[in-house]
Amino acid sequence: MYLYGARGHAKVIIDILRTLGDKVDALFDDDVSIDELLSIPVRHEWNGEMPLIVSIGNNITRKQIVDRLDCDFGMAIHPSAIISPSATISKGSVVMQGAIIQSSVHIGEHCIINTGATVDHECVIEDFAHISPHATLCGNVHVSEGAWIGADAVVTPGVKIGKWSIIGAGSVVVRDIPDGVVAYGNPCRIMRIEKTIEDYQERHTKIKKIAVYGAGGLGREVAGGILRINKASTEQWEVVGFYDDNLQAGTVVSHYGVVKGGMNELNAIDEPLAVAIAVGNAKTRKLIRGRITNPNIYFPNLIAPSFKVLDSETFSIGQGNIIQDSCSATCDVKIGDFNVFNGANVMGHDVIIGDYNVFMPSVHLSGAVEVGNCNMLGVDSVVLQKIKIGDNITLGAGSVLMTKPKDGFTYIGVPAKKFSFE
Repeated sequence: MYLYGARGHAKVIIDILRTLGDKVDALFDDDVSIDELLSIPVRHEWNGEMPLIVSIGNNITRKQIVDRLDCDFGMAIHPSAIISPSATISKGSVVMQGAIIQSSVHIGEHCIINTGATVDHECVIEDFAHISPHATLCGNVHVSEGAWIGADAVVTPGVKIGKWSIIGAGSVVVRDIPDGVVAYGNPCRIMRIEKTIEDYQERHTKIKKIAVYGAGGLGREVAGGILRINKASTEQWEVVGFYDDNLQAGTVVSHYGVVKGGMNELNAIDEPLAVAIAVGNAKTRKLIRGRITNPNIYFPNLIAPSFKVLDSETFSIGQGNIIQDSCSATCDVKIGDFNVFNGANVMGHDVIIGDYNVFMPSVHLSGAVEVGNCNMLGVDSVVLQKIKIGDNITLGAGSVLMTKPKDGFTYIGVPAKKFSFE
């Protein structure tokens, strides 16, 4: 068996085939930087080898690759899946661990029935659809071509999901969903409508490459956050790997990718590449940014879908910021460049934030607070209204800053006072 696509989805299919006792002779991938996956060689030109499974999770990309190939396609069905004898599964499709497919179900070509998904009696799943982990399709559900049902979603009996529509994770679908929309919630509601299916496909196929600088804990959090952004947005990112001067190239970083090199390798990239600087130390973040001299590198803001802004018209933000889950800003908030908001941060009205600051979880900035550059505010710290923080200041965890601090010092306590480590 051969696979086309050499990333995370391919790893799962390889495991299935190995469980079945089938050998994967090689993989193919258009990314020339990938040479092997799970000790299997990755080639960059397909010469008609088959049978082949297109091992790519994105429905549209999978279809585009299938459309340009002329070959016999294989299937991969994990032995732990429970499949009715009256169900039919077409070529190119994959059924993963623990899936349940009941009586008289029809699954089309090049579909994905992911881990633990349940497809009840008489469901029809058309070509290139994806039923995500632990999603549940009740009886007589019809999932049209290219539709994507998110993880843990429930589709009630008899409902039809339109072509190339996306159902958000955890949604409960109680009525038919038209073609080419994004819908989510309980009950599921349409949140965005595309003009045409062609327009929808064009927007969702624009996948941009991004690398993470820093392969530690924050780096993994950022990579996971990118995956969540992909699920909630038309803007799609492909995490191509990590850069870190403290780790050897090839080091595996969880299931997100590998270290591709350090600063020298990053500055040698000859095509556009987005980079997220995932280093928690404020001064080090600034140093790293200064060392990136490659004009092909750019720095997008990575903002969790759960970030809430009360007044978007008065909100402004620079570049290279990372905003993690459950943060919020009210009105007239201005954020500079390369800041990290670690989660559950609250920014009141008229807050102004400079560059290269790091806000640990649950920091609260009251109204009209100003924060300069390269500061670190600890977990659960609070800055009272109208306080101005300059540069290179550390505010300890749980501290409450009530007066203006001096640059370059650490402040700890309630109220926060200048602290000496001597």
